[in-house]
Amino acid sequence: MLENIREKISAYTGTPPIEELKKAAVLIAVTDGSEPELIYTLRSNKVGTHGGEVSFPGGMYEEEDGDLKFTALRESEEETGLDISKVDLLGSTDTVVSRFNISVTPYVGIVPNDIKLNNNSDEIEACFRVPVKFLMEDKRFRNDEINRNGDIFFMPAYKYDSYIIWGLTAMMTVDFLNIALDANIDLKTKGKS
Repeated sequence: MLENIREKISAYTGTPPIEELKKAAVLIAVTDGSEPELIYTLRSNKVGTHGGEVSFPGGMYEEEDGDLKFTALRESEEETGLDISKVDLLGSTDTVVSRFNISVTPYVGIVPNDIKLNNNSDEIEACFRVPVKFLMEDKRFRNDEINRNGDIFFMPAYKYDSYIIWGLTAMMTVDFLNIALDANIDLKTKGKS
């Protein structure tokens, strides 16, 4: 599975950030164990936006970052204590636009299975991992019906333990699975429940 992820993401040219919007970047960190997992965070209720929501580590671009790759790594280190020297950055998936009109670019990186993360940042309450195999099953906790200019699609929400992965984070997860592992998760249907 990891070799497929490496090969597909390294060769993929994601859609670029949208220049006229504010920019942010996140890190889709994949563990290098025999059963790869994605690392998510539960945002603290103390933060201004997305409090109490599941997300990938990441945040807003700052001028001194130089590029969005650095933003994804810097923010991941700040939020989770992730040792960025241990991230094998492969490339990006498609940029998405948040409900707050922010252009968000996800970067995919492989991290050691035994990587140490902390849960005591001001921005997050918890770091947790979800097996890629679980996500590939596309068993949806619910579907959020989205109508964009008359085009209807169903955004999955996945429940893992007590965490619900939904919204933009679910969209980025599905995009990653479709690109890296040919998951063929169809957002035009309600999927498996």
